[in-house]
Amino acid sequence: MQEISLPEGHVLCGPAQTLTHVYFPTTAIVSWQYVLETGDCTEIAMVGREGLVGLYLLMGVQYSNNQAVVHTAGKAIQIKLDVVLRSFRRVQDVQRQIMLFAQAMISQMSQGNVCRQHHTLEQQLCRMLLMILERQAGVNIDKTHESLAQLLGVRREGVSLAAAKLMKEGLLSYSRGRIRVLNREGLMQHSCECYRQLQQQYLPLLKCPNSVVSTQTETI
Repeated sequence: MQEISLPEGHVLCGPAQTLTHVYFPTTAIVSWQYVLETGDCTEIAMVGREGLVGLYLLMGVQYSNNQAVVHTAGKAIQIKLDVVLRSFRRVQDVQRQIMLFAQAMISQMSQGNVCRQHHTLEQQLCRMLLMILERQAGVNIDKTHESLAQLLGVRREGVSLAAAKLMKEGLLSYSRGRIRVLNREGLMQHSCECYRQLQQQYLPLLKCPNSVVSTQTETI
């Protein structure tokens, strides 16, 4: 077991690449992305302190068709695959916790597909920002409009317009690649049903009950 620092943009796992370790993010957030032949990519799932990177290895698959990229720098615990596999096979509590995470990941992927098909870009942006907030400390998100657009698989101009609307309503501020959430409750109200569905899946893993989540308006 080793604690490591993960810089933003670091590729933990590329398509068809075999991992020798499993990663448990503590403060880092990792983006699972599908990469097209053109090089364009879209986020299909987000993993933070609620889960692990390398789930497919525990399911008996040698490699993934997706890539895992650090989209928020931070720390993670790195453990050799064979060690994790022994615990997964022998300890019922470990199996249960990992399977809960697997179910949450499946829900996130399927709900994300529904969200892209049926909800506005503004709602999708709110969902993504809220999911990031739940996996980090503080209300500042160091993301440019361009990087958010890449994660959502849309044009940067669309994200800029959606963010401008949220800023006008006093929910966000933005300066030099840093988004500051000013009103989390308002952001939740502007989000779609997908966020609420996913929240129910992830709250037990994040150990962050509704009564603890701060929804107060913050002023600068």
